[in-house]
Order: sequence, then structure tokens, then C-alpha cells
Amino acid sequence: MSLKISFMETRPNLLIVDDVLTNIFLLEVVLRKAEVNLIKASSGFEALEKTQGIDLALAIVDVRMPRMSGYELAVKLNEDRLDNKVPVIFLTANSVDELEIFEGYGSGAVDYIIKPFDSKILVSKVNVFIDLYNQKQIVLRDAALMKESALELKRVNAALKKSEKKYRSYIDHAPHGVFIADETGKFIEVNRAVSVITDYSEDELLTMTFDDLVQADTKRGEDNFTHLIRTDSEELELLFRHKSRSSRWMSMQSVELDKHRMLCFIQDITVRKHAEEELQHSLNQLHQLTRHIEEVRENERVVIARELHDDLGQALTAVKIDLGIIKQKVTDQEVILKVDQLSELVRETIFTVQRLTTELRPQIIDDLGLEAAIEWYTDEFARRNRLNVYCSLHPGISLPQSVSLIIFRIMQESLTNISRYANASRVDIELIQTYEQIEFSVIDNGIGIKESEIHSKKSFGIIGMKERTALMGGNFEISAGRENGTRVKIEIPLKA
Repeated sequence: MSLKISFMETRPNLLIVDDVLTNIFLLEVVLRKAEVNLIKASSGFEALEKTQGIDLALAIVDVRMPRMSGYELAVKLNEDRLDNKVPVIFLTANSVDELEIFEGYGSGAVDYIIKPFDSKILVSKVNVFIDLYNQKQIVLRDAALMKESALELKRVNAALKKSEKKYRSYIDHAPHGVFIADETGKFIEVNRAVSVITDYSEDELLTMTFDDLVQADTKRGEDNFTHLIRTDSEELELLFRHKSRSSRWMSMQSVELDKHRMLCFIQDITVRKHAEEELQHSLNQLHQLTRHIEEVRENERVVIARELHDDLGQALTAVKIDLGIIKQKVTDQEVILKVDQLSELVRETIFTVQRLTTELRPQIIDDLGLEAAIEWYTDEFARRNRLNVYCSLHPGISLPQSVSLIIFRIMQESLTNISRYANASRVDIELIQTYEQIEFSVIDNGIGIKESEIHSKKSFGIIGMKERTALMGGNFEISAGRENGTRVKIEIPLKA
């Protein structure tokens, strides 16, 4: 029986989009040595038309294009790619502000590159994402092959249960290693594939036991062969000793023929295990990148808050003082009235600057802790939105400043969503410490959230909260709350 799964050996597709043909030509020259198939487009509509039904490893998109911006293209590009989202590197000729950065990352951006760009940096970044894409294809291929192999083994096991006499034919022709062993693990029969996997001849294997092959660090202490395979109904993955003295991985499944004999199927999965390790390494790098991006965002907020406070705040204060001096020196009541109006406007603007500065970087977290920061912010939120907010906060919780800040940001995002969409009159906030974890919840009594909205790829606020929770090694959950409202809950292990 042959496997029906095949994967085309083609170069990964890389999309470049720019409304200036000179820029497309420049990108094509820079990427000429990259092992990719370039798909070029001069507009968002052309890009969507050319990439319909095509798997993309990466897209390099100009931010500012007529008719359809780079951000709009990124969203449309990934609308129907639920399990195969395309990473996007945005090209821009100008520095972008924070709001644009948020919009870009929300639409699928993984990086920004400012024109004119360094060709070596661009090629390096492209190669990283191409490598990630290739690793993913390897894992998908191996997973599909393993799935098909498992189905094949299941069909064979069913046939063996109907008639034990048929096992001889399968052993002789099986594509994977097949052997029969007694209750002590001694090999009774082996097929040629077992010899190929272990490099031992059939005669050598028939003088050995299964324990002679399997390394002790993948067994359970002194477990013997029979106990090892009978206590695991699923596939086993074990390290075995190759004849060359190298350590390799095998997967094994077994069927009990009778009380004294076991039929076992083995396959060398060393290549797959190495690919999984490489993929895990890549995922760890992506987590580190996400953490770095979050740190950069917070640092940018600190810089913006400082500039608002030091520059704009001081300037407004000076204006207010000057207006007071002017008022003292004029007698015209109409002018005095106008000065008073301007002074009031300046006072309100100073208050707005103070509020924005505090929201960008709540210094109260550093000074008084998370509990005080939550109470301060919810008081302001309740006053601005004219609803009731009730806080139930476990006293004396001590958390690292970075964790406190992430919880605070999740609360900000939840309350922002409530003010925009929930139409609620009450919000309950709970912060609880148990023996094993920290639990934080935001619950409203609004109109609730649809299941489709929870899992939508466009729900960037929810995605952001999930990513922030993952940075702390926690669990994120959004579900129906009290009175048909919505409940956002995160759980953070204390060990994390």
C-alpha cells in the first residue's frame, strides 16, 4: 500500500507590491539571490488577483498606495487564509507614528522597513521568514505522512484481529519495521525494514532483546518490555541505539497477538524530531520577537508621555501664566472675558495632557502597585462613561512590574471594548490570588459578544490580549458573563 500524499518541490512565493515600478525593480534586484518565486504587483487589486489561491511565504508591501493602502491590502490578503496567514513587511518612505504602527501590526505586519532601506537587512529578514515557511512545510509534510501511516497501521491491525494467519504476509512486505517479540522482549521474527532502521542484520537481531536497543533514559526505570508497551495504548517515541553507536528516534505501535507474543511496528523518526526541534526554536524566536515588540511599545509610550509632560505641558502652563499677566494689565471687559475663556481652554487642555500622559504610562503602577492603578483607572473610566464599576481586588498581591503592566493593559483594552460595543451599565473587575495562580476578570452586563467575533481574525483587540497573556505563560478566555454580558478572564501561574 503506497501513501497518497505528495508535496510539490517548488520555491516559496514572495509577493512584492509597490505603485512605483522603479521600487519594484529595485526589490527584484535586491532579492535576486533569494530562493523564492517573486510575484510582482503595482496595486493592491492586482496583488489580490495574482495571489488568489496561491500560498504565500511573505509579502513586502508599500504602505501608501492609491486606491488601496498597504494596510487595507494586508487585511484583504489574509481574510480567507485562516490557517495560513501571510506575514507582511511594510515599506514606508516616512517614519510612522504609534497609531500607524498599531494599525500595521493589527493588519498582519511583522516588521517595518523605512525607505531607503539597507539591502542586506532586507535580504536577512526575508531569509528568516522563508526559513520559517520551509520548516512549516516540512512539518506539514511529515505530519501528513505520519497520519497516513497511522491509518495504514490501523487497517492492518483490524485485519490482524480477523485472522492472525495474515500477519506473515504483512511482515514480509510492510514498508516500516515490523517484529514479533515475546513477553521478555526477545525478538522472535523481524522484517528487513527493522534491519535497515537499526543497521543490525536479521541474524543479529534474533539473538537480542528489545531492551538491548532502547536507551534507558526513554524507559520508565526498570519497566520491562511487556509492561512498557501494554501501559501505552498510543504511539510510543523512544531513543534507540543504532549499530553505529549513534542515538536515533523511533516511533512504535503494538498489537497483542496472545499472552506471550506482541506484534510491533517501528519507524525511524529522527528527521522529524529534529525538524520539530527546529520549529520549536523558531517559535521561541517568534515569542522573543513578540516580547521585544511589546517592550518597544511600552518604551515608546514612556517617551511620548515624557514629551507630552515636559514639552507640551510646560508650554501650556507658560501660556496660562501669560494669560493671567495679560488679564491684570487690561481693563476692557470684552478682552478680559476672552482671556478668561482662553484660560479655561488652556486649563482643560492641561488636564487632557495630564490624562493622556498617565494613560500612556501609568506611573502609579510603579509607585503604588497594580491595585491602586486599577482603582484609579476604573474611577476615571466610570466618570467618563457614566456607568458603575465595582472592583474586588485581593489585597497584598505582589507582582513584577512587567506583569502588573500587562494586566493593566489587558484591563484597558477590555474597558475600551465595553465602552465602544457592550452598551453596559455595570462592570465588575476581580483580581484574585490562589495557591497556584493569579486570576483577573473583567465582566460586564452588556449585549454580549458573538462566537464568530471571538474567533475572528479581525478581532485585533482580542488577539492582542491573547498575545499579552501568552507572554506571561498564562491562559486567556472570553465567554458569556452575567446577565448576557461578556467575561474576559486571564489566569497566570505563579511559577511563570
